[in-house]
Amino acid sequence: MDGRDLVRSVAAVAGLGLVRSWWPGRGDAAAVERARVPGRAVGAEPGPGGGVVRFERSALRVLVTTAGAVFCGWDGAEPTPSPLVREELVEPDARARLEPHTAGGWRVVAERLTVAVSSTGAVELCTPGGVLLRRDLPPRWWERGEGGPARWARRSEVGADARFFGLGGSGAGLRLGDGVHPVPGGPGVAPVQLVLADAGTHLVVPDGTEAGTVRLWEGAEGAGSGHDRPGRAEWRGAGGPPRHWMAVGTPARALASWAAVAGTPEVAPVSVIGVGVSGGRAARPRTRVPRQGAAAGDGWAAMRAALARVTALGVCGAAPGGAEGDGPGKGAPAEVWVRWWQLGAYLPVFRTGAGPEGWEARPALAELARVALAERRRLLPYHAALGAFAGLTGVPAVRPVWWNTPEDRGLREGGDAFLLGDAFLVVPVLGPGGGPSAVRLPAGRWYDTATGRAYQGGAAVPVGVAADRLPVFARAGAVVPVRGADGEVEWEVWAPAPGRTGAGMVVRESGVLERVVSRWEEGRVVVREEAAAARGAEVSVPVRVRGFG
Repeated sequence: MDGRDLVRSVAAVAGLGLVRSWWPGRGDAAAVERARVPGRAVGAEPGPGGGVVRFERSALRVLVTTAGAVFCGWDGAEPTPSPLVREELVEPDARARLEPHTAGGWRVVAERLTVAVSSTGAVELCTPGGVLLRRDLPPRWWERGEGGPARWARRSEVGADARFFGLGGSGAGLRLGDGVHPVPGGPGVAPVQLVLADAGTHLVVPDGTEAGTVRLWEGAEGAGSGHDRPGRAEWRGAGGPPRHWMAVGTPARALASWAAVAGTPEVAPVSVIGVGVSGGRAARPRTRVPRQGAAAGDGWAAMRAALARVTALGVCGAAPGGAEGDGPGKGAPAEVWVRWWQLGAYLPVFRTGAGPEGWEARPALAELARVALAERRRLLPYHAALGAFAGLTGVPAVRPVWWNTPEDRGLREGGDAFLLGDAFLVVPVLGPGGGPSAVRLPAGRWYDTATGRAYQGGAAVPVGVAADRLPVFARAGAVVPVRGADGEVEWEVWAPAPGRTGAGMVVRESGVLERVVSRWEEGRVVVREEAAAARGAEVSVPVRVRGFG
């Protein structure tokens, strides 16, 4: 708590550490409370996956699972029972043990990370090489004198270059800037917060039964002067003791570590992934997923909100979502509806909505709708493969543009473009006038799917927006299962860069997810299966190679 927080929150001091505090939204502002901090460490009890560090006035439980997820719980909190994780999946890592550390502290060393606990209760999350990713300062409690639930606050520090994302779509979209953001409590979408920085990526998941808030301050670098200002996050909650999970690694690995204890989402069957006007909803996931549509009449704002929530929910491990609801509203202009239909072709679940009044009698508008829905039907095998992969790993189908290259600072600043799996980068049109004129591509070689022109990633490239399609770029080497003109599955292959390979996935009729690879051989691009029974054999379905520009 800094000086301004103290002035704002403390109304009076009533002897021997008893304070009368003001708390926004509290109806009992006159209640007497006692402030408490953990105090000094007095000992520790090693156990499977970590152990318990005891302080003068509290205790911290640290547990590292076999999947690399870390649980930290104060005041006797245990990993289970929990509304977010599954007890049968929480398996302690027998190799991770609690051991003495410097200055009277303790640490847990695991394969993918190190957790250091200071003698005053600060918790540091580090890479195996010792690079600091996150420092959680000792929590503070405010306990009511007459008993009942306490409230608590925990302040964290991250790198000066770090950026915050996530919270299950409950905040202002995927990118979380400075300000206060709500954290839902109880059963529901796990409020995962991904933090990207040059030092590495990590996630943190508050695990409690009561709703709370997190206030964020993005950091600032000292431009070489060495006076960096770290990013900060202040978590506030009430009810049970503070407890949270953490994981490190690439975004995919960190999310997979979390999914290993929380469970992967139930994904929609292919019959639901298809196009429907009023029917078709995703299979109910283990966690509650808020509707992603918007009220009638919202127009462009409805589209922007739907896409932001889909992406934010995806990085939180929720089931694949899409453009649900009734669309932009009957009062929205035809241009909004056309871009809505086109966006739906690249989202895991799409309900077309009713459309603008009289659109069936307008041939030009009906043709644009037909083109968009035909593209969706063509991509159904790819959507099915991404859904099956999400069900196995928790990795979403719709991903932020920084997903595979979080070290690219230019991509961390956000934007409307998104990745559909590993194959495509989609640039949605979310406003009148034709959309953006340029987009920054991740590292690697990319092809404009409309012209076949090749671009090198890591920089901004021009975008050509047409009335009948969205700008879409394909990654070099991508192997995409699509529905051919005869209705059967065929492979659309985007030529790998010289000396490189590519890959793709497809769901067979048996439900098995199979992987294939693409490479140059004797002057031509070939696609070979990786299944053990046919390793090295060329695929038996038609292959169409694109992208020689």
